[in-house]
Amino acid sequence: MMNTSSEGPDVSMFSSSPPLPSALTVFQTYRAVSQDGEVQFCCSYNHIGRHVPEELRVTLYRGLFGEEEEQEVCTSSFSHNQTLFQTKGERGGVGAGNRETPVLCRGQVEAGMVNLTISGLRGNDTDLYRCAIEVMYPPPYLRVFGNGTLLYIPEEPDCPALEPKRRDDSGSLWTRPPLVSVAWVSLLLMVVSNVAFVLYQVLQRKKRFGGIAPMISQNDGRFGYGNFQ
Repeated sequence: MMNTSSEGPDVSMFSSSPPLPSALTVFQTYRAVSQDGEVQFCCSYNHIGRHVPEELRVTLYRGLFGEEEEQEVCTSSFSHNQTLFQTKGERGGVGAGNRETPVLCRGQVEAGMVNLTISGLRGNDTDLYRCAIEVMYPPPYLRVFGNGTLLYIPEEPDCPALEPKRRDDSGSLWTRPPLVSVAWVSLLLMVVSNVAFVLYQVLQRKKRFGGIAPMISQNDGRFGYGNFQ
């Protein structure tokens, strides 16, 4: 005979489900081109876990060959309800001269996304840049690198040198007139000189031969030709 009981099933027979493991993934824009030394690109992140991250940190690195050889450009922490942040950073190039002029990093935070704007870049700053997203709080601590963004910074064209200003005898500033104007003035002066020379020759010839009276032929009819005196 089957033994029945009015009591419910033993809850100890059912084990509780394990906690959902935390995970973090980061994706970046593949390529970005700067304008006037400023470039924009996006670092997207996806967090899976029991708790929503309340404090995060984003760090921008230059290079692809491990943390030892990567050079930190800028870093900043932000909260999940923060929308903007701004910080100064260093250039990633080799040599102290490239680090003297800092760059400016600005971030606009959205849900699962950090839009970065880097200002003050030069042509030799063209390189692969990777952003690292860190979950600072709550635990567990997570840190993941993105796949990298190629930042292309075109070289700025050299500006033409300005004509040096000099002072004339009166002390006023004088600048060299444009070469095109000088050429046209020279050509005009040459034409005027040639015309004046031709007019001068014509007037001289007229003045030289204008006072000579024309010779009148006299013929006495004896020889059939004129008798010139």
